[in-house]
Amino acid sequence: MREVWLEIGFGGGEHLAWQAAHQPDVGIIGAEVFEMGVIQLATRVDAEKLANVRLYDEEAQDLLAWLPPASVTRAFILFPDPWPKRRHIKRRIVSPATLAALARVMPSGAELRVATDIAGYVRTTLLAIMASPDFVWTATRPPDWRERPPDWPPTRYEAKAIAAGRRCYYFRFHRR
Repeated sequence: MREVWLEIGFGGGEHLAWQAAHQPDVGIIGAEVFEMGVIQLATRVDAEKLANVRLYDEEAQDLLAWLPPASVTRAFILFPDPWPKRRHIKRRIVSPATLAALARVMPSGAELRVATDIAGYVRTTLLAIMASPDFVWTATRPPDWRERPPDWPPTRYEAKAIAAGRRCYYFRFHRR
């Protein structure tokens, strides 16, 4: 494997499986605590013989602490649970602690992709990442974050958001 990518909270795994099928020379680690999501993706990995996928069914922070420095060249956090209640905001995955852990495992130039359909999470994400000394936002014009790039397949959470009339946002950041 020439690269290792990480998807945190892969849900049903459709994005991760698509990436694995289209990038067979990239090792892809998926971290997900939702048991049915892990089972769905494990079944698909087996059926499609995706030999470049490894699954981790515990908290992503534990995996990030274990991974070697500068070992992940791309990371995905797609449509994470927004934990909308005020008392739950501390549970949001895009946080200074997670960003510091990601920065440790990502070399300079590595890419972090974050997607959400929740306006409050857009704000939280941008505030956290813009405050981080480790990441820079790559957008130069609105379509850079309003349109999903072709190498970024849709997910079922995205489909639910669109069906509910919510706008989706697709952020790309580079590790400084």
